[in-house]
Amino acid sequence: MDTQIVWDSLASLYSWVKREKYLGWDPYDGLSGDISQRLANKSVLNIAMIQLNLYSPVNLRPLFGIQKGRANKALALFSRAYLYLYSITNDEDFKLEAKVLLRILESQNISNDKNKFSCASYYFPYISPKHYLSVSIPDIICVTETTKSFVTAYEVLGKRKYLRLARRGVDFLVNELLGTSQNEVYFKYTPEEKGKVVFNISALALETIASLVRHIPSLYFIGLGEKVVELLLKHQREDGAWPYSIYTGSNIYYWQIDYHQGFILDGLIAFLSYIQNEQLRKETLKSIELGVSFYMNKQFSAEGWSYYRYPIKYPIDIHNQAQGIITFSKLYKAFDNPKYLNFAERIAEWTIKNMQDSSGYFYTHKWPGFVNKISYMRWAQAWMMLALSTLIFMEGNNNESSHGWTN
Repeated sequence: MDTQIVWDSLASLYSWVKREKYLGWDPYDGLSGDISQRLANKSVLNIAMIQLNLYSPVNLRPLFGIQKGRANKALALFSRAYLYLYSITNDEDFKLEAKVLLRILESQNISNDKNKFSCASYYFPYISPKHYLSVSIPDIICVTETTKSFVTAYEVLGKRKYLRLARRGVDFLVNELLGTSQNEVYFKYTPEEKGKVVFNISALALETIASLVRHIPSLYFIGLGEKVVELLLKHQREDGAWPYSIYTGSNIYYWQIDYHQGFILDGLIAFLSYIQNEQLRKETLKSIELGVSFYMNKQFSAEGWSYYRYPIKYPIDIHNQAQGIITFSKLYKAFDNPKYLNFAERIAEWTIKNMQDSSGYFYTHKWPGFVNKISYMRWAQAWMMLALSTLIFMEGNNNESSHGWTN
């Protein structure tokens, strides 16, 4: 693939995001409007409002009094993308923009303990059968994505304060979100969550721990990570797929096969080199190979589009596309196999050609015959900014590969 396509796409997206000042709609912001607030505590109506907003190709938010907002999770993804781009281009704008976003994220700490870092992903209440989230409840997604950005900031900018912040984030994960069930170790979505093990969030914590021990070696963290690896390997299906969750104390799985498979692969890839037990390392490598085979051959088409929730094809979702680019780029970096880079590029090219607006932003859902063109900042723009930046970064492009970047 001509990498100029990626650079042009990034430049267009970057300009659009900067114009919007990181404020945008979110697929799940249905409960943040004036009308929906009147329906608060009516769970059926709450979920119906969220789902209506999620799938409607017409933006109903102005009608419901829903305002644009700024999501911490999006800022974490954008900051890491800019750090990657700065390391490639030496463009000071990316450095300055990343530092601004990191400063905002640092200020979002809601932990009662100053020695720990935690944050909330959303600026609105979110209710689903799986989770309840709000601006006052720290969640593992915000903590892991922000912590990984702090580590990347230390690696790129060389400031030890970012490494200290990352350590505080991991300390929160270990002290507030660690759970056990039937001799298994896992991480919880929120401190209050009970009754289930969600596999992909344990993998996110695993990847985050791996990023920290690269700079702060810890036998405790490595031992903990190995237990999480054992959890993920135990619950992988024979064809390579992982369930979304399992109810604790039971054998009842909840299945939702989508971009979360990429999260799990990312965690195992990141932690592979830190596994001390040789047999477990071999089993992990086999698990990765099996999982990648399912991810590439079942969840994605040869053209580069992903099933929505396998085996359900539609809508083609931008988050699935972005995660595919990220995971296959990381696979290339880890195993130096060009087929992974080629596939990451194929996904990127298909997504740019089919799901990017001429103004720069990316669409969220593509259905047969029509496209949902509502511009979601976190779900679409932040993930695609990170995905395309990760692709370029993992390729190892030098400064000359920016192809005359302008912003």
